[in-house]
Amino acid sequence: MRIRQHVNPLRSDFFAIFLEPLTLPADRPVEVELGSAEAQFLMERAAEEPGRSYVGVEIRRELVEQSNRRCQQSGLAQVRSVFANISVDLPRILPPASVSRFFVNFPDPWWKQRQRKRRVVSEELIDQLARLLRPGGEIHVATDIFDIALDAMAALEDENPRRFHNLREPWCFLAQSRFAARSRRERHCEELGIKIWRLAYRLTWEP
Repeated sequence: MRIRQHVNPLRSDFFAIFLEPLTLPADRPVEVELGSAEAQFLMERAAEEPGRSYVGVEIRRELVEQSNRRCQQSGLAQVRSVFANISVDLPRILPPASVSRFFVNFPDPWWKQRQRKRRVVSEELIDQLARLLRPGGEIHVATDIFDIALDAMAALEDENPRRFHNLREPWCFLAQSRFAARSRRERHCEELGIKIWRLAYRLTWEP
């Protein structure tokens, strides 16, 4: 089965996905990866910290079905992928103040200037994530594209009043990941010696 590598999230048919809110356990932290692909990162996070719940949001239905089968076969009941459009669906599936961490790992670059609006990390997305995070919740971004890293940093730093605290220091990238888990793309970049730009922020006040 051929799986699309890139999907335009602004296509009209992706705005008609029927979704129900997720039922999330109240007694354990919830981590969400946006654009989770085959959920390799979340599966490794679950092995790293099994006492948490993990949700992958992915716009390619084939990968959602594939990753859910893998998790079931591996006995990882705390990892679940959902077919959804990050641009519009997050408030439909996640309750306010319910998420401990969001991960955005290697979003599509959309190189051309006219395609810039398709990039995942934007001020609008950050506003959504702030409402969905628990107090003290975190946002982590990793990319091998410097322009995307700068866009994400600007969206998280340029705020008045400031909602997020850079876990290193203002306008600085992390030297290395704070987690052992790696997505397939991340491992590939590390093996080839490709520079990875990492950001980590903590919500400092409730929106």
